[in-house]
Amino acid sequence: MATGGVAKYGGDALYTLLLFALVFVAAPRTAPARAAAVALAVSWGVEFLQLTDVPAHLAGESTVARLVLGSTFNAPDLFWYAVGAAVGWSVLRRR
Repeated sequence: MATGGVAKYGGDALYTLLLFALVFVAAPRTAPARAAAVALAVSWGVEFLQLTDVPAHLAGESTVARLVLGSTFNAPDLFWYAVGAAVGWSVLRRR
């Protein structure tokens, strides 16, 4: 089992990859670059939302909200979300 930075930042990249996959479930004809951009925008939006009290409040009320929205802003997460989007894009652009 991964721990520390590997688990945390790997989880960030996987969060964006999940969003990337959900874009294709919702709109299968989406170009990989567009799906990556949407997934990255949503990931960054959620991260920047953490600069407010809203996610922390919701996380206290719901486990699902805590898992989806997190609770505290962490600037390095922004980079790892971009890594996840880039991985999704690179895998599908080769198809």
